[in-house]
Amino acid sequence: MLRNNSSFSGKNEFGKLIPVLGLMICLCSLFSCGSKKIVHNTIYHDEPALVALKEKYASILHVEKEQIKNIGLYQNIDKWTMVKDSNMSKLGSLNVSFIQYLYYLNLRTKLPAELNELYEARKTYLFKDCHFLEEGDLVFFKENFREVKEVGFYLDNDVFVAADAGGDLRFHHLRDSINRFRVISNAKIIKDVE
Repeated sequence: MLRNNSSFSGKNEFGKLIPVLGLMICLCSLFSCGSKKIVHNTIYHDEPALVALKEKYASILHVEKEQIKNIGLYQNIDKWTMVKDSNMSKLGSLNVSFIQYLYYLNLRTKLPAELNELYEARKTYLFKDCHFLEEGDLVFFKENFREVKEVGFYLDNDVFVAADAGGDLRFHHLRDSINRFRVISNAKIIKDVE
């Protein structure tokens, strides 16, 4: 009888501890999540090279540097000069080669090597309205007094980048189209399935 009473009182004491243990677990998880966030934010620092890259493209695009999210894309744009200089003899149209380069490295998608083939490709979805442009879309245009079409890679804030005949990069604003070039069409590219 004594044994039963003592075990019963032990169960009773344990029953009183369950809500206290539950509260302690909840509080620990609440505080540990908060501390993880604080630790994560305090140990995360951008490398100086990345900060400089963000500042460079924020200035070109006329946006805040926090809006520069796709760091890999902008690093690849910066590397284009080395790529084109080392492969000049192998590259065809440097304008299209630049677009191929960005699409392959950033979106794992292969594009046709000729401008007309790219414009007419099954994976190229053409549209006119510039309001629907998103990062990675293409802008087909021609410069005044030239019949040859060119293609640019849309970045942000109505700015796109294109390689000229020598492979040097030029950043254009869509509003420049009134004076310098005429936008023929825009395009979204259906990405290759991996």
